[in-house]
Amino acid sequence: MAELYKHDEDERESWLTWAIEFMRRGLWPDEEITVHGPHDSSHAMWGSAEAELDCNRNCRINCCFSGFATARFRYSKYRPQRIRIWNENDENEHFPILRTSELTPRARKWLSAAERTLKKLRKEGRDLARARRDWLENEATQRRSERDQ
Repeated sequence: MAELYKHDEDERESWLTWAIEFMRRGLWPDEEITVHGPHDSSHAMWGSAEAELDCNRNCRINCCFSGFATARFRYSKYRPQRIRIWNENDENEHFPILRTSELTPRARKWLSAAERTLKKLRKEGRDLARARRDWLENEATQRRSERDQ
C-alpha cells in the first residue's frame, strides 16, 4: 500500500498520474491518494481518495478506483490502465472520462499543466536512471581494468 501525497517530492509523479486520471473524469482529488498493488501477476491496482466534483466544488465524494499496471518492460509498473472510478457510497455511480470541453476552464488549465509536468518528471526519471546505469557500467569497467592489471 502507498499513501501518495501531493507535496512529497518522492511521490509526486505517482500522485500526479492518479490525479490526472481523476481530473479526466471531472474530479479534483484530495492531497492524499491511497493506492494498493500490484502485488501479483494480475497487475491489479486499487485504492481510494476524496475528491470534489469539478462542476460543484462544494460536493465532496469518497471515491474508489481500480486499474491495471502496464507491462513492466514498456513502462513503469505504476502506470495504470483501464481505470474505473466510482463513488464509494454508491457503487452504481461511476465517473467516466469526460471530453475536455466538458470540464470547467480551471480544470482544463490544471489538466494541461499537470500533463506537461508529468511528462517532464518522467523524462527526468529516465535521464536519472540512464545516468545511474552509465555510472555503474563505468565503475564495473574500471574495476575490471584494475583487476586485469
